Amino acid sequence: MAVWYAGRILAVRQSYRPNPSWPGGGIHRGETPREAARRELAEELGLRVAAEDLVLVREIVSEWDFRHDHVRVFELHLAAEPRITIDNREIVAARFVAPEALLAAPGLAPFMREHLAALRATARLNAPAASGGR
Repeated sequence: MAVWYAGRILAVRQSYRPNPSWPGGGIHRGETPREAARRELAEELGLRVAAEDLVLVREIVSEWDFRHDHVRVFELHLAAEPRITIDNREIVAARFVAPEALLAAPGLAPFMREHLAALRATARLNAPAASGGR
């Protein structure tokens, strides 16, 4: 999930990868992608959000990390800075960063690079509007 607050995007560090990432994960049997996104935000960061606050903005298929990856990118725009409680198991750090800094990070996942580059190309990268959220 691309979580935005005040023009910055949430970057997380996973315990098993050195490069920055976004919160997210797999879809459990019987879950919709949106339900999985809500569950992952709650499990990894302690964020509880309404389903309608998550907007599916892109589906990306790529080869990365030795696997065929099908990623659904949801965006969440927060009006207030959230209280983040990392799980310290899968996620060991989380902070909001400038999106251009994230784009410049080495080893960025292809789906993240593609999404941020598309936003930059449409001039939405530095000015995502806040719209609800928790």
